[in-house]
Amino acid sequence: MGACREEDDDSTVDDGQDVDAMMGDRKGERLASSLEGYIDLMIDRVRADKKLAELDPSGEATLRMVGTLERARKNGGVSLSDYENAWSDYRQCMLDRGYKEIVLLRQSNGVYTEASHKAGTAAQESSYNQDMLACSVLHVGYIDAVYMVQVSNPDLYANIYEGALDCLRRNGLVPKGYSMEDFRYDLYEAPSREDLKVDIYSYPVASCLVGNNIKVIYDGAPVEDLYG
Repeated sequence: MGACREEDDDSTVDDGQDVDAMMGDRKGERLASSLEGYIDLMIDRVRADKKLAELDPSGEATLRMVGTLERARKNGGVSLSDYENAWSDYRQCMLDRGYKEIVLLRQSNGVYTEASHKAGTAAQESSYNQDMLACSVLHVGYIDAVYMVQVSNPDLYANIYEGALDCLRRNGLVPKGYSMEDFRYDLYEAPSREDLKVDIYSYPVASCLVGNNIKVIYDGAPVEDLYG
């Protein structure tokens, strides 16, 4: 039993010390002093991103992403249309690379993620991971980061667990007194779903977690068939 933090390798967490380190990472810190400051940080990172420059020799994708973020800074956040366009471009990027289908999951807070998929061969999975990274870097990475913060972590907690717990509390999804220790138990220690203090696999609860980069697949989510 247990959720997993959204990492490049999608690894689950089994070691208690690793959980302690993750849940304590940057605790009490903020990503920036304001959403505008966070957007400025993302713009700087886009311009300094060597992987993006490598994938985008013409500079077209970089200029488009910077333009979207500058518009977000002016308007107080990434617009829904810009966010959905970015994810649509990601989906098309993956389809153009030969995948049979790309299913995007929309959380209750509007955050998108790609559905999990039926496993292929080792070679197929390796290629998929490379393609997913490339399409993410080219189209959604920094835009997604800003949108998730503005809808799921408005107080800009640097620690993803503080951000997620705040989201759960603000939306009335946990009982009064539900603590970080309770949250840890539900994520990493509960022996079965029946033992959960809060059902982290329900749609609205999972949305708060996903919106703070904690990977949880909500009940009934579809599964992609990438390879046919």
